[in-house]
Amino acid sequence: MTNVEFSKNQLMLNFDLLDLPSAQHKAGLAGLILVIETMKIRRLEPRPLFELKPNHVKITFSQESMQNLFDDVYDAEWVEATVTSKWPNKKPKRVEEQEEEVEGKKKKTKRFIYDVVQPKGSVLKTFFPAGDTVWLKLWRDMTWSILRGIPATRNVYTHRADKKNTKIASEIWKATEKWLSSLATNKPCSESLSSSLYLGAESQNPERIDFSGISPENLLLHFWSFASFLFIPRQFEIKREAERIRVKASFDDGFVFAIPEISNIEDFFHEFMDILRSLDLTTIGYRPKQSLIDLFEEGGLEYLHLFAHHQAVGAGNVKYSLHAVELYHVRKDGNRIRQLAADRVLPHASILFDYEQARENLRNPYYKRIYLRNLLRSKPWYSGAEEIFQTEVSALFVSSQKTPRDVPFFGLDVRAKFAKIQKSIKLKGVAQMSPSEGTDQSDLRIYQLVQNYLRRRTEEKSGKKYEEFCNNKDQNGKILFPKEYREALEKVSMDAFLAMRSRRDQDFVEYFTGTICSVPQFLPEREFAVVATKLIKDWQTIKTLSMLAISAISYLGKSEQEEHE
Repeated sequence: MTNVEFSKNQLMLNFDLLDLPSAQHKAGLAGLILVIETMKIRRLEPRPLFELKPNHVKITFSQESMQNLFDDVYDAEWVEATVTSKWPNKKPKRVEEQEEEVEGKKKKTKRFIYDVVQPKGSVLKTFFPAGDTVWLKLWRDMTWSILRGIPATRNVYTHRADKKNTKIASEIWKATEKWLSSLATNKPCSESLSSSLYLGAESQNPERIDFSGISPENLLLHFWSFASFLFIPRQFEIKREAERIRVKASFDDGFVFAIPEISNIEDFFHEFMDILRSLDLTTIGYRPKQSLIDLFEEGGLEYLHLFAHHQAVGAGNVKYSLHAVELYHVRKDGNRIRQLAADRVLPHASILFDYEQARENLRNPYYKRIYLRNLLRSKPWYSGAEEIFQTEVSALFVSSQKTPRDVPFFGLDVRAKFAKIQKSIKLKGVAQMSPSEGTDQSDLRIYQLVQNYLRRRTEEKSGKKYEEFCNNKDQNGKILFPKEYREALEKVSMDAFLAMRSRRDQDFVEYFTGTICSVPQFLPEREFAVVATKLIKDWQTIKTLSMLAISAISYLGKSEQEEHE
């Protein structure tokens, strides 16, 4: 339990990291010392004092330093907001007219100006890169949307914008005195927790147990967001147009919080300050590129990557100062703050090594979701791909005239994976596949069977032999594929993909043997027997791998001349 002492108008709190009840409390302790450190940097006095050890923190407050601390955390200002339509039941500060061009015509439009409260975020501005606005805006948007999404909870910021002291400091001081007194009666008092301080808190959980805590530990919950990281989960909307399918990304699916469960607060404190100082200011839309994720769990992997990258650049040995990263996907729907998902990511070295490579090379968001989800669940890299094939439009996965150009093509990531498998097998020096050997060879053989089938059928349909033009390349070394060959490959690939997608069980087995294996395959008898056995016992895997192979093979790429045309 947290140790509390009162002495000469001083409050001393001794926190043992391992005794704190949740990751949010541990992150809150780190956030608290981060705030105090920024007060020191900004010469904001009086300030609390802290003594820091790997698993223990002692913090000494006076009433004045506690007041100063909370006034700084909740500091805010009045700023002007310009909008295109009036807000209901609120008179604008002023109305301005401006001229703009709409569909080639000049038109006068009105702009309505309102005074609004904006959190200053002075703590984060101390560490964020100079000139940053995007990371600060992300934090402010999250605060107004989630932690203070209900307007009544924003009063603490309004008071600070009006230059008034916040009442939180005196309330915590009195509550801590009361709690300390209650210990003598063997009936320690507690306080209820709100969702503005503790993510997921409700008046009661499904077991009718109150969300409550003791005052010294509740204090920490005002600071956990400063030691956490925010991510924006991207959603993709498919729009069908006459000539091409478009993929539009949106950033309005709430926020993902990555909250560290800290194991060494001394190391974490110093590392996290350096991470904040080195954030990338590159943006996509109006959000930091570094904050965008395609899979909810990616937030945990990316948080761990920030620490691994920092240590690799610095000391050279990655030793994590946290046990895990807790993830919460939260979104505001109307006047309700909804928790959509929660998870926990552990810093396993093998997973993080694979993620380091994946984050540099994976480009297609659909493939990335499949790969990372399987990585975290220790499943084969292709698991779950068929589910996406069944629910999304086929042009996303088979290269055609309708394939969208808004995102990198799915099959390119698949092709890179098969190439990696092939390289790995060559390094191992394995010549032929046997029933006792690993699945990588089986995956590659399926790819080669499908590749041979598509190439032979394309040659038959187009009347063009691959060997006849494969050496005809542009100045960049790209093959100049004849138009007839391209069109034939698109047709053959799409037909095979759709045929597989609609088949199951014995129907698929008969299609594979009667179609894919209908052309000469030149496969050694032993390897053919292995594939045949796998087809009978595990047709689902053969189907998924075959459809992935079609996606990879269907894409030919274009030369500069073809792109220009």
